Amino acid sequence: MFPWLKVDFGDVFQILVMTVAVYYVLNLFRRTRSAQMLGGLAVIVAVLAFLAGVADLQVLGWIVMKIFIYVAFALVVIFQPEIRQALAVIGRGWRTSSQASSSSDLFIDSIVEVASSLSRTRTGALIAIERQINLDPFCENGTMLNAPLVPKLLCAIFFPNAPLHDGGVIIRGETIVAARCVFPLSSQENIGHGMRHRAAVGLSEQSDALVVIVSEETGDISIAYDGRLMGDLTPTHLTRYLKLLMPKEGLTDAVRRAIDQMELERSPVAPDAPFATISGQTVPPQSAPKEVGS
Repeated sequence: MFPWLKVDFGDVFQILVMTVAVYYVLNLFRRTRSAQMLGGLAVIVAVLAFLAGVADLQVLGWIVMKIFIYVAFALVVIFQPEIRQALAVIGRGWRTSSQASSSSDLFIDSIVEVASSLSRTRTGALIAIERQINLDPFCENGTMLNAPLVPKLLCAIFFPNAPLHDGGVIIRGETIVAARCVFPLSSQENIGHGMRHRAAVGLSEQSDALVVIVSEETGDISIAYDGRLMGDLTPTHLTRYLKLLMPKEGLTDAVRRAIDQMELERSPVAPDAPFATISGQTVPPQSAPKEVGS
């Protein structure tokens, strides 16, 4: 149809590589404040370029051309947190995950036991589970513990008026690394909860951590991941979410985790459906989790 158009295997391969690269870059930056800043910058530059072209404004056109020279430096500054996060994931991806033991049933059972116990007594809690990205910068502003992960000990930390009950706890593998940690607050306006939930979402925006929250007012269990907050979780839901999102080793596990995560993202969208499915398991509609602020 187009005899002048010659496409060989190399061209197709390059297109595929660029498509995958653009997809992962956009997926990394989506739902972040930096993406909104980049959108605003693009609108400003587009308007200036349009005015310069239509009105033949030479000085304005010269300024716009100079702006493009410094765009690369601006992008590095604007997306510094996202670039650091991506490089951390890539760098740690070459090594065996030190948190592999965190995916054990014993670990998950301990977290669920703690969340359930605190939920029954309406004791507020903020528990961050480290995955691939190191959370040491957030440990530094807290109190270092390096204590074994024992449910009774973790419950005691959040006991009202206890010395370490304020702030969040960071867990790495089978160790309670630090307590009374201060997490960054999310800038999202549709969270609809207090500071504890906003801090959980903020940490999940700046890292790949899983953050379990227990509401002090209602006793509801929530989980924050990738800048999203899933609320009204039962212990069964929390167990399944942790099993889906905890790091695993091997290509087969990685593919299975990606598929499970897609199912996880779809399941809360239609809570009015006859049944919600999470990782191939059926959940009654009356207890199906919902995404907060969606």
